[in-house]
Amino acid sequence: MTSTASDTPALLNISELRIGFDQRGHTSEVLHGVDLHIAAGESIGLVGESGCGKSITWLGVLGLLGKHARITGSVKFQGAELLGLSDTQLSRIRGRKIAMIFQDPSSSLNPAQRIGAQIAESLILHRGLRGAEANAEVLALLDHVEIPDAKRRMGAYPHELSGGMNQRVMIAMALAGQPDLLIADEPTTALDATVQAQILLLLDNIRRDTGMALVTISHDLGVISEISDRVLVMYAGSIVESAPSQTLFSEAQHPYSIGLLAAMPALDTEVQRLTTIRGSIPQAGQLIQGCRFEPRCDFAQANCRANAPTLKTIAVGHTLACTRKLAA
Repeated sequence: MTSTASDTPALLNISELRIGFDQRGHTSEVLHGVDLHIAAGESIGLVGESGCGKSITWLGVLGLLGKHARITGSVKFQGAELLGLSDTQLSRIRGRKIAMIFQDPSSSLNPAQRIGAQIAESLILHRGLRGAEANAEVLALLDHVEIPDAKRRMGAYPHELSGGMNQRVMIAMALAGQPDLLIADEPTTALDATVQAQILLLLDNIRRDTGMALVTISHDLGVISEISDRVLVMYAGSIVESAPSQTLFSEAQHPYSIGLLAAMPALDTEVQRLTTIRGSIPQAGQLIQGCRFEPRCDFAQANCRANAPTLKTIAVGHTLACTRKLAA
């Protein structure tokens, strides 16, 4: 995996991104000032439990949260601001410049339409290809995502393919627009371990072949470790730690990051009871004065309840939001 310096010009730069939803006359905030950058060709992992704000971040970036969402901050892609663009303007970005693979291919694919036609629809929309030219590109895309007997599979319906094959079809559809940034939202959910490994290797190979940047969203640190140059740990709508992948797995500093790593099953020892993180994520909109992880943290101190910590640089490429650690 290649490392990316923090001063590399960003393909995407998100600054102070806040997302809330109108509920009964007030706005319930679910994302609390997220900052992150992604360089061209970089692979980052975004990890955290369900409900931490991982998917919401990217749905907000792409303008897919609906009219009740309130989004502030800045999202610059290739130097141009995305927040505030109309849906028509964003439609020229979605799929063509930034593509997203959603969690469940069985609900994302049209069960009544052959997969070849669904991929061809993306080619028509994003690249204007039709007829024989589109069919040739569909075949090339299916070959690229390593679907065997691609010519015959073009005529198959989603229910005729396995979950892993349908996920490959979703990847092919995402690549149809030749995006500069691909967001893979839980790309291995509901797949067995062997197929998971194949999908992760495929995504990493495609990134290297095409030069696109890749964001992998997961609650599974094992998934993240396989293909990410840099890992961002997210908790309750905020990034609490960011570091190069090897650094995070060997020198994690935030208690939440440490807890996630401890919860991973070890493959080189006998089966033991897994470590758990007590408690649960606070509800969206719940007001918490200090650190949002404090109620679940085994190392919490009195000052953790006073002020919400912000990300601070503790080493090259390594940032942390933890009152106790930064005060030590």
